[in-house]
Amino acid sequence: MIHTGIHPTAVIDNQGICEMPDTTIMEAGAIISIGSRGRIQLGNRNILYPQVSIRIDQGWMLTGDEVSFGSGCQIYEPRAGLEIGHHCLIAGNVSICGVKHGRMDPTIPMRQQPAENLPIHIGDNVWIGMGVIIQAGVRIGSGAVIGAGSVVTRDIPEWAIAWGTPCRVQRMRGNGHFMAHLEDGPLRLHLGCGPRFIPGFLHVDAQPHPHVDLVADVARLEMIPDASVDLIYASHVLEHFGRWEFRGVLTEWRRILKPGGVLRLAVPDFAACAKLYYENGLADGLNGLIGLVCGGQRDEHDFHRMIFDEPFLTHELVGLGFRQVRRWDWRDTEHADIDDYSQSYLPHLDKNRGTLMSLNLEARR
Repeated sequence: MIHTGIHPTAVIDNQGICEMPDTTIMEAGAIISIGSRGRIQLGNRNILYPQVSIRIDQGWMLTGDEVSFGSGCQIYEPRAGLEIGHHCLIAGNVSICGVKHGRMDPTIPMRQQPAENLPIHIGDNVWIGMGVIIQAGVRIGSGAVIGAGSVVTRDIPEWAIAWGTPCRVQRMRGNGHFMAHLEDGPLRLHLGCGPRFIPGFLHVDAQPHPHVDLVADVARLEMIPDASVDLIYASHVLEHFGRWEFRGVLTEWRRILKPGGVLRLAVPDFAACAKLYYENGLADGLNGLIGLVCGGQRDEHDFHRMIFDEPFLTHELVGLGFRQVRRWDWRDTEHADIDDYSQSYLPHLDKNRGTLMSLNLEARR
């Protein structure tokens, strides 16, 4: 055991770029191997305990200050990048792999299948338990704790305590650190908020926009206690779930609503789309119909998988235990000045003479 510097049996095989401050500690048998297209940059006071193995033939790895890697940790080929924040504890025998090997074509030998390179991000102050496996493409939020032996296949939000195979959020540290933003006020969630910020709401989205309070899948809100939310607002979110999925999503949202709490939905109005198509087809000026039905398709999250009209969605909400289903007018809400898809009109932006293309329904638990 050493307390400073690099142990005589530690190995640094560097053909690329290696930036290690003098405060780095590498204990017996630790190995860093960097190829000609690889890069590693360690923060201050990083510790590599015995038998840690880091291989970067191509790609890069960046760590913050005071990060420790327990004995036997393996980091393999973060080709699309591995970023680890400050003050992280990574226990022994943790494996982090930045490559997903192909397997879909049975006519190609397994070792010749094309690989998929995906980035991995681990936030500040994260504790990863013994023997955890972290797969490519995963984001672990700051303050999270990952239980020993877990296999992390999907994103884990900030301040979550998660474990299992696959790893799932079990509860939140401090009873949901993100809820502290509201102090004693009503809890109002803006689900699938994207780039839009509404004052007085907590924002939940799969993408880490600057205003997002919780980076999470809006269909999996295990970190939010039962019957704790006063209002849920989800504008043009539900249609992104398939015909066999959307009921489960609505059930999850109902779970977190207080008795009497409000679910405020906006979805593309298929009846309005059908009417305009019958009258004008897909003529110039009405090509917005394609986006309403199919999604903008600008990224992997921007595809629609379900259609709704008022009778159908009302029937589904009532069947799931909601009550008092009614239309709502965006002009009468606290977010009337936020130009989101609940205010979708054709012709585009003609809110006085155009046709409202969004079906806006509210229901109570």
